[in-house]
Amino acid sequence: MLKKRTLQYLALLLLAALVTASILLFTPKPFVQRSSDYSLTSQLAANQPSYYPIQQTLDPRQYRAIDDWVGRLILPKPEEFQQKILPDNDWAWLEVYNAPPDQQDLVGQKVRLGWQRSPLLDRYLQLVTTDVQFTGSAQKSEQLGNVLPLRLNGRSQVGPLQALAGARPMDDVLVSFKQAQFTGNGQNGTIIRVERMPFMVTGRYVGLVKILGEVQANSKSDIPAICPGLPPCREGELLRVQHYNLQTKKFDGVEEVIRIPQQPLVSGDRFISTPRQLADSSEGLAGWYVYGAQGQDGLFTVQALRPRSLFQLQPTERVLGLGTGSDYIAHGNWKNTPERKGTAQRVLVEPHSDSPEDALAAWKEGDRGLGIHLFGGIGGKKGEKVTGGTVTGHFAYYFFEVVREPLTQELQWDISYYQVYAQNPQGILSGSQSWANYMGNLQRGWLNSRPTSNVMLKLNVLRDYNFGGISLSPLMELQRQLEIMMARYRTGDGTGDSSVTPAASCVQDSNQALYITIEILKEQIQRDTAISDWLNNHPDDPQAQRFQKLVQLGDRLEQVLIPRGVVRSDWKHNAETLAGVKVRHHYPFSEQNTLANALLSWQSMLPRVAHDIISTIFLEQGTTLWFLRTNQVGGYLPDILPIAPTNLFGEVPILSPSLRRIFASMILLPEPRDWGTTFLSLLGYAAIAIPIGLRWGFLQWRPIQQKPIQLFKTLVFLFLCPALLEELVFRVLLLPYPDEINSPWIILGWSMLSLTLFILYHPFNALTFYKAGNPTFFQPVFLGLAALLGLTCTIVYLMTGSLWACAFIHWVVVAIWLLCLNGLSKFTQKI
Repeated sequence: MLKKRTLQYLALLLLAALVTASILLFTPKPFVQRSSDYSLTSQLAANQPSYYPIQQTLDPRQYRAIDDWVGRLILPKPEEFQQKILPDNDWAWLEVYNAPPDQQDLVGQKVRLGWQRSPLLDRYLQLVTTDVQFTGSAQKSEQLGNVLPLRLNGRSQVGPLQALAGARPMDDVLVSFKQAQFTGNGQNGTIIRVERMPFMVTGRYVGLVKILGEVQANSKSDIPAICPGLPPCREGELLRVQHYNLQTKKFDGVEEVIRIPQQPLVSGDRFISTPRQLADSSEGLAGWYVYGAQGQDGLFTVQALRPRSLFQLQPTERVLGLGTGSDYIAHGNWKNTPERKGTAQRVLVEPHSDSPEDALAAWKEGDRGLGIHLFGGIGGKKGEKVTGGTVTGHFAYYFFEVVREPLTQELQWDISYYQVYAQNPQGILSGSQSWANYMGNLQRGWLNSRPTSNVMLKLNVLRDYNFGGISLSPLMELQRQLEIMMARYRTGDGTGDSSVTPAASCVQDSNQALYITIEILKEQIQRDTAISDWLNNHPDDPQAQRFQKLVQLGDRLEQVLIPRGVVRSDWKHNAETLAGVKVRHHYPFSEQNTLANALLSWQSMLPRVAHDIISTIFLEQGTTLWFLRTNQVGGYLPDILPIAPTNLFGEVPILSPSLRRIFASMILLPEPRDWGTTFLSLLGYAAIAIPIGLRWGFLQWRPIQQKPIQLFKTLVFLFLCPALLEELVFRVLLLPYPDEINSPWIILGWSMLSLTLFILYHPFNALTFYKAGNPTFFQPVFLGLAALLGLTCTIVYLMTGSLWACAFIHWVVVAIWLLCLNGLSKFTQKI
């Protein structure tokens, strides 16, 4: 009876884990047709391009243009492409808002924006240019409230410029770029050519101000109809600010009244940003960067906000040491997130320094590197729904540089996001963009409504290489691969739909780009004999030694991206195409949204998991990390709270990690090489255990005859209990999952505890629940063989990560002992 009840509990536990995971990961959400947040917020006049006159009269002492070239993309009509004015079909109109000093006559003009061709650019265009024909899933996605490129539907040979211009229903994509070639006012007008995709931005100008407080509204139009908190809205949208004075380095410059619009309600009956009580924000004490332009009333109207304090190289906390750094990533970074609402943290993590001053001094002007972005959820009274305790969040890579900010002449972070972003209700677009456009944008940015983490990774192995005149740039190659992935997401690979699935998402495909980058660098080294020869001839050169560390980093990252060395077939296909291993002339990308592929890349399925694992890998490689954390920073939003992103099944102590280990150990069936490891380990056990058992008379060859049906029942029972049950408890629940990042000492400690408990469990079981095991379970030879079995199963589990592999060994050993080697006769009652 007791054994039967135990099996029932086991079955219920396993079933609950699988059902919960299936509901969370693979069950589609119920269909509810709704309007997009973009359509709701676009009704506000301040969110429309026409609200801002082209000619601006801002004082250049208070406001500077955000870039050399700034303009609005306009999607050409289909018939305009037939004129063949440009040699390729991928171009867009650009309404010029800002131009270099010697090209000011172009401001206000509508010019053609095309490509400055090169072999590398031609390859990029070949990979991402596609016909667009919406599928049924795209139409359903649009009905769910996602913003799709509706104007591109039915067009042929849509390239990345055209895809960006037509990504939203209105021509409201603002872009910037630093360098361009152009031809003058000939028959075809002005044509501007760029080498790389333009950068998405918000606002034409930026100023640095301290918000002094609200001012009395001039008219009812200056007071929003609805705002956060209890009605009516008493505060208006006009605020008095004082500009930063570079000479005194204080906020004692010109005072001015500016407008910060109250954004409309969006889905969930919540606000995404507000100017209410913005002057009281603790993160605004050092000032706010305001991005925007003069509106129709002549006032500077803010379209994006950026807190100055967040970007200063002045940490609020320093974490020194590898162990404490790992603990901060796993626990401290998101600790007590709801309680930190309205605040921001800047945390410097240095794994190999005892001096905070030395760690800080290592960051200098011009430093570049890779970053990881992660955002969490929206909780509170009007928060988002949470399924299965899991707050998924969003993952992206970005690139940073330490720059001298022009308005203050102080060192700051300059962040460029490379967002692989699925279609969404807000109208956030997949592509390269500024922090102000993605985070600070009042219409769709996340600064005021979500908690975020941006971690800077400073590691010298990521810097460019020069092997005797041959250049290699890991960061540039990753940028290229992300550009390709981002362009694919804008058109949905021609289907019009880039929805999130278990096998395709921001985190999955950002990391697919990283995997492809690693494979391309490997292939380039193998194919270019000049590089190989140089490395062989200069083994002691700092470049060669630095490159060896890059190889080690790549190998470690691949352990996460392709767990146990098994590569998703679509990832392999894409990597071979982009590395030039296999030349394919048709549209080459493959995306297989299958359950098998989702399970193969499960470690990069959840943003929080990928963020923590990859950050920890870089930390272990000696990387200095700098975390910028925000927790709904900005105005007063009383109905929401910041919620940390989580691992699978949330962060409930003991329960959540246990369910994750069960899920991970069960979903991935052993690969052929895992079965090879399993059978070799079983043979190794037999080679040791059988001679010992025979020597001491514990094992004797006495096979038991059973009818086929009875034998089948016996084998099934033995597999469930003891094999599956005991391996689930003593291996899966007690041991760290092999793909978790832990030190060897932690793994050894848990392995010793697991083995000890496994041995002691048998005599304890004989005294309590299974008295038929007494005195067999007390015999030294039995305990020795049990210890050897536990050690074998531990090794196999740590090598394969599979419950089925170690349970198989346990099952075979017990079944042969009981049915063939006289084991059954040692019990006082039948099994």
